[in-house]
Amino acid sequence: EMIRDISGDKPEKREKHLNVIIRETEYMESLINDMKELSSMQSGNYEIHFEEVDVCRKVNEIVELNRTLIHKSGVIIRLDMPDMCIVNTDEVKLGQVIQNYLTNAIKHTPSGKMVTLRVKVSESRDIFRIEVEDEGEGIKSDELPYIWDRYYKSSRTFRRDMNSTGLGLAIVKSIAEAMDADYGC
Repeated sequence: EMIRDISGDKPEKREKHLNVIIRETEYMESLINDMKELSSMQSGNYEIHFEEVDVCRKVNEIVELNRTLIHKSGVIIRLDMPDMCIVNTDEVKLGQVIQNYLTNAIKHTPSGKMVTLRVKVSESRDIFRIEVEDEGEGIKSDELPYIWDRYYKSSRTFRRDMNSTGLGLAIVKSIAEAMDADYGC
């Protein structure tokens, strides 16, 4: 209707309006997918598939998948991890966790600042920890307990122009709990 009623025969207006429709459609698709994922996890209709996974390879894959976003944002990505880290985990769910942490860090880090992804492995090599650290504005300490809640968005002022469903960290929390893993700040 917007294109028919407002754009008319003006190609530049039509293109602008089409881009708005596409952007909003992508946001709605993302929101629906996140809601479906979270609902599935919280209802117990959710399976974890444990297998041997190289966490460092997975981190590199997620960074590569986000290369365009990283370039567009102007943030600097630093990887601090061993060459390999084989653990027993769900590769798809691990990917979701890394993706959510990384995009949050990018969203709240100004251009030219650094985002560090760190993988730490215990001496026994049976426990691993993934850390994402950014040089953004940080989160107020009184807001920290709420960042894992659905739809919670902090009062931080800097926000890169990215769509956010407000479900990313709630999904991280649900995945971690389903895998009996720790999560936090």
